[in-house]
Amino acid sequence: MAAGKIGFVLCTALLGALTGCIYPQPGPPRVYVPPPQVEASVSVGFPGVEIRAESDFYEPLSSYGRWEVVGSYGRCWIPGRVEADWRPYSEGYWQRTDAGWYWASDEPWAWATYHYGRWDFSAQFGWYWVPQTQWAPAWVSWHRGGGYVGWAPLYPSARFARGGSLEVDVRVISPRAYVFVEERRFLEPVRRSTVVVNNTTIINKTVNITNIKVVNNTVINEGPRTQVIEQASGHKVQAVPVRELRRKQEAEVVVRQRATPVTRQEKVQAPIRSEAAARATKVQQESQQRAKEAEAKAQEQLQRSTKDAERAAQLESQRRAKEAAAKAQEEAQRNAKGLEKKAQQESQQRAKESEKQAQVESQKTAKGLEKKAQRVSEQPAKGRPDASEKGATKLLKKDLKKKDKGKPSPPENPPVPRPPSP
Repeated sequence: MAAGKIGFVLCTALLGALTGCIYPQPGPPRVYVPPPQVEASVSVGFPGVEIRAESDFYEPLSSYGRWEVVGSYGRCWIPGRVEADWRPYSEGYWQRTDAGWYWASDEPWAWATYHYGRWDFSAQFGWYWVPQTQWAPAWVSWHRGGGYVGWAPLYPSARFARGGSLEVDVRVISPRAYVFVEERRFLEPVRRSTVVVNNTTIINKTVNITNIKVVNNTVINEGPRTQVIEQASGHKVQAVPVRELRRKQEAEVVVRQRATPVTRQEKVQAPIRSEAAARATKVQQESQQRAKEAEAKAQEQLQRSTKDAERAAQLESQRRAKEAAAKAQEEAQRNAKGLEKKAQQESQQRAKESEKQAQVESQKTAKGLEKKAQRVSEQPAKGRPDASEKGATKLLKKDLKKKDKGKPSPPENPPVPRPPSP
């Protein structure tokens, strides 16, 4: 048997030399090692899903939706078999933990899309998820006010500052992204049929209370204060360790992955972005973020300019109204003075005319008395006046009284008739 093997090798070498082909010499026997299956990692201290790159999400989420290249974000995941009014963070409930508010949901992709990465919306794809590798209890922006609590998915370009706090520009988040529930019902299960969506009145009554930060390499998602929720709901809020919730949720994912093992060849076929593409995507994301910020700033400037214009127009209208009122008042005072002066002039004129008429009448009366006195004086004197003379004098006085009745009084010093001469 050994001689046969040697002969086979010599024949093979001779055949290669004759045909011009050189074959590799047989080396040590190879040992076949089967490809490793997806196992749970212990990098976080308990069995969970191992996420080292964005490509680690491709295979687990493929059965629940599809991957599409969306703008500058690259490959993004779009959920399948969902209702037309579906939106993220609208089917589940909030659980208080030692790392803030944790979003729990029965949706099979909840472990990934609500605790890693961010959501955004487009008219072409609807809601789509941008994968990222940092874990958090929830990636949402919070609003509160008017007896309501609301939240919206954080946009993908939001980044942590050097101090460890997440920088959130709420102007970039569309009002249609927020959902609201009453404070007293915040601890109840959330359903799309119970939330309030895109209500401008409620949004205008609320303020941003987002407070997401990193403490000891752990993302803390602070939203509404526990005391506020307890007072509004009437229930005691008991915080649980966030590690327990994460362990429970990711353990179910691990079980599903073990039930459907993936070969190395299938895993290699998942799309992986190169470093250059990742850098290009990052640049595009930053450019898009700057564009959104510029648009938000322009919109804010436009609103400020509009408010300033409205205020200036209101002040101008008030000024004109005051001027018109002052002018009308001045005109009324001028007219009143004119009427008063005219009435005074007419009164003075009537007084003068009355005085003149009284003077004329007085003069006439005086002349009449003078004539009568003269006639009496021309009669022959016979001592004392007789009875006829006395009667004439009485008649004369009576006549004078009738004439003076109802007429202005005569002058203070009327001419006195001269007594008859003796």
